[in-house]
Amino acid sequence: MREAMGGPIAFVRLTLLFAECYRRCLRSLRQRLEFAPIWLLMRAMALLPRPLARAHGMLIGWIVYLLLGRLRRVGRRNLQIAFPNKSIHERNKTLRGMYVSLGRLLAEFCLFPRYARENVSQIAVYQGFENFEQAEQLKKGVLLLTGHVGGWEIGSFAHSLYGHPMNIVVRPLDNPYLNRLAEEFRSRFGNRLLPKQDFARGLLAAMHNGETVGILMDTNMTPPQGDFVPFFGVL
Repeated sequence: MREAMGGPIAFVRLTLLFAECYRRCLRSLRQRLEFAPIWLLMRAMALLPRPLARAHGMLIGWIVYLLLGRLRRVGRRNLQIAFPNKSIHERNKTLRGMYVSLGRLLAEFCLFPRYARENVSQIAVYQGFENFEQAEQLKKGVLLLTGHVGGWEIGSFAHSLYGHPMNIVVRPLDNPYLNRLAEEFRSRFGNRLLPKQDFARGLLAAMHNGETVGILMDTNMTPPQGDFVPFFGVL
């Protein structure tokens, strides 16, 4: 009886194992296929002069705006909540500008490898650096807060290139190959990345050591890292 049952059970286990391996292979293949064209695009943009790279990035932003209808609808809904008194035309103009800005930031991100301390002033210069210096001299840690606006990637990159690496709270990308590439660019000059899933421990340790921590305060945090609260009167 035991031998008779052993065959079917072993077969089921083997089938499940094969199915899991198959799913992993398909997932890895899909991720590689996603990564390849993006990697080629980034390499191509990195070879362009900065104005031309930015123009291509803005064009990509336009294309994404036109193709991704679901995200476009989400953006329109959010802008309607935030700016109920603005016209539909004004809100659509704002939304298009956001996608163009993201495309421009993509171009700047692709150009990161060409920058050194001698030429980083082409993309970023300090205003009010004395405020950071004063806070740093207290040896209690410095907390830099911003949001997903403007050139947020440029700020942390340039800050590290000027000789002031920081700890950055980030959301790891779903595609591990793209995530590895993004991490390489972001940490190129000493920045340390804190995954948002466990950022509190790293943040407290960094502040305790008198280090600098950068946080995009509009990063989506789900329990237990954060809680949803009413925003513009909407939960």
